[in-house]
Amino acid sequence: MPRGKPPEGITIGFLGTGEMEADPATDLIEEFLNESIKPDEPAKFIFPLTQDEFSDSLAGLADMARKSKIRYEVITNAEDKKRRAFTTIAQGSAHQWMATDVFTQMETLLVEAPRSVLFVLWDEKRDDELQAIVGKFIDAEIQVMDLTNNLAVVGVEGDEGEAPDEAEEEEAGEEPDLDVEAEAEDEDEAEEPVADDTAAYTRAQMEKMSHADVKAIAVGMDLPPRKEREKMIVTILEKQGTPEVAAEAPVRSQAVPVGPVDDHAPLLDLTGLRDILDEFGSRFFMGLDEWLTKFSEAAEGFAFNVKPEEPMDVEEPEEAPRVRRLSRTPRAG
Repeated sequence: MPRGKPPEGITIGFLGTGEMEADPATDLIEEFLNESIKPDEPAKFIFPLTQDEFSDSLAGLADMARKSKIRYEVITNAEDKKRRAFTTIAQGSAHQWMATDVFTQMETLLVEAPRSVLFVLWDEKRDDELQAIVGKFIDAEIQVMDLTNNLAVVGVEGDEGEAPDEAEEEEAGEEPDLDVEAEAEDEDEAEEPVADDTAAYTRAQMEKMSHADVKAIAVGMDLPPRKEREKMIVTILEKQGTPEVAAEAPVRSQAVPVGPVDDHAPLLDLTGLRDILDEFGSRFFMGLDEWLTKFSEAAEGFAFNVKPEEPMDVEEPEEAPRVRRLSRTPRAG
């Protein structure tokens, strides 16, 4: 008999160095899994196993996953992998991803998963940093929830409530003219920016970009988006026809032939020049001595109670650019 499609399951990534006890965190995760997947569907966890991003709270969740026989993977590097504190967690993982950029690798794994969500242990000491990091996951259309705030949904401030207001305005107004809407859509499509074929992207540049940025480049080149970022990078390079940059040839020294030196060439008579220089030096120092004498006499009459300079006007500092802030919405149910 043919086998059925394997269960989809869900992949949960963990980020943040906020503190939270293992028991209440486990209760929230268990409740979320029971609401999100069926009993026969698998769950997979992904932890950042690096010195800067791993914490005691994440260690407790990794220990819970190991005891509960939940498959978990880690993102680490060659240096952190060897740390004694990470040995047990690394050995118990189903897979170890080696990456220098933990956040980009985490984003890639969650985007490629059939279903995924990011749980953040929010650290108030790193609020500004986490605002920027989590914002990239939201831009990649990954659901983000604050584990330290009862799994509140994290989103961009100002996005909530705008769509219903617009819908109410449309319902209250007159019925739109279909012909006018069709013409407006045609104009919008004509004004959409077209990817500049002259702008070539290198592999090094795209490997530093997030999955969403690489996807935007591919769509701009009329290429089909893919879940795997590596395949999109290869497709973009083929589309561009980017040639390999030839190495510059080293600069080599070149010997220049020089004629023989005539040892018997007549020497210039420098006696006259020496006399001129001696006379110039004597006159110069006499003039300098006379000038210094006059300057010292004039300096005695200087007054030192000079009126103080008026303070300079201090320019008002420019207003800092507005930073996008994230909001938390309590989870339904």
